[in-house]
Amino acid sequence: MRIFNRIVVVLLLVGLAVLGVYTVVYSFEAFGHQLSDLSTTLQGFTSGFEGFVGDVENGNLPILTIALLVAIALLGLVLLIMELKPPRPRRVRMQRGTYIVPDVVRGEVESAAEETPNVLGSTTKVWAKRRPGALVNLQADVRRGEDANALKSELRERVQQHLAKTGVPLGRLKLKLVEADPRETKARVQ
Repeated sequence: MRIFNRIVVVLLLVGLAVLGVYTVVYSFEAFGHQLSDLSTTLQGFTSGFEGFVGDVENGNLPILTIALLVAIALLGLVLLIMELKPPRPRRVRMQRGTYIVPDVVRGEVESAAEETPNVLGSTTKVWAKRRPGALVNLQADVRRGEDANALKSELRERVQQHLAKTGVPLGRLKLKLVEADPRETKARVQ
């Protein structure tokens, strides 16, 4: 959303700069432009705008124009709601006034996962929440033919215990087990 705001501000500033250049050119009658020429140029624009407003008041708009106006209104409403929504926090809140970066949580989760027997490797994604705790997506590589349910519950328990021991609160843990060839993972033999 911040990028969209920057684009809008840049376009607004470019428009103001062009308007300023035109004002200077017409004010000092530079390059053969006179201030009286500006009124005739603006007259065409204002008459077109008055015609559009008159069609809106009389209800004589084509269906495509109505659909376009509704789409613009909905887009404006969505962008307003997105702008008012606070951004996602960058740090994981541990307790009142104590924060930790997501990379530390990622390292702790991966170390706990790789200490689990039959886990060959893992990749972790961590997001901060507004409340204490972190959202963790853990993908663990396991050998083919392992008991997935037992390994999943053991891995979940080990990660939760390790994070509780280190003092990092866990908001939600999503586990995904991926069968992998031990020759293609980080830990080849366990």
